[in-house]
Amino acid sequence: MSMGTTGALGRKSKHRGLMSEINVTPLVDVMLVLVVIFMITAPTLKESIDVDLPKVGGALGSNRGTTPFTVSIDEKGRVHAAGWIMKPVEVPSALPPLLKGHEKEVMTLKAHRALPYDAVVKVIAIMRGSGVTGISIAVDRE
Repeated sequence: MSMGTTGALGRKSKHRGLMSEINVTPLVDVMLVLVVIFMITAPTLKESIDVDLPKVGGALGSNRGTTPFTVSIDEKGRVHAAGWIMKPVEVPSALPPLLKGHEKEVMTLKAHRALPYDAVVKVIAIMRGSGVTGISIAVDRE
């Protein structure tokens, strides 16, 4: 009578190796879902400051937030662009580097309605001096 290989309890043992593979399919599925969620929500997470825009009627419509790059001027004259907040005296030196690489884009300029005209024109001049050719001025409809 041949005995063969038996285990401790007298049964034949089938030697199974440890599973050395990791199933990454669930991880890939979760990562793809996260990528899709970030792709959908990223455009809505743009920096947006509350600027009380001038109200106009007639042919001008509201173009609020229609371009990917926005430069905003708040009621204190601070300029907000690309996540940076600049005091009026810092704008001539700090704004042009932020605009670098975006010169061909149409940019939206949002300026608080209570600002003096010269504060807005100075920012426009700096933008133009940086090579920006398309500036869209945001307004609200009456």
